[in-house]
Amino acid sequence: MGVKVKLFSSLREHREEEVCTKECSFEPTGSDTVEQAVEALHVNKDDIKIVLVNGRDADLSTPIKDGDTVSVFPPTGGM
Repeated sequence: MGVKVKLFSSLREHREEEVCTKECSFEPTGSDTVEQAVEALHVNKDDIKIVLVNGRDADLSTPIKDGDTVSVFPPTGGM
C-alpha cells in the first residue's frame, strides 16, 4: 500500500527526471517520518512550509505509516 505523498505548486517543478511529479509513493520501513519520505523523493526540505498528514497539521518529524497521505506545500505569497 505505502504512503501517498502529494506535492503542490513549486515542489512539482523541475521533476521531469524524477519518478513522480504530483503524487508519489513512499514505502515505509518501520519508524519513518515525513522528513524521510520527502528526502527519499528528492524534495528539498528547506522548500517546504506546510505539511499535512491525513489532512491534519504536521511537521517533518511527524511519524508516518502504511496507508497515510502526506501533503507538502511550499511557501506561498505572504508566507
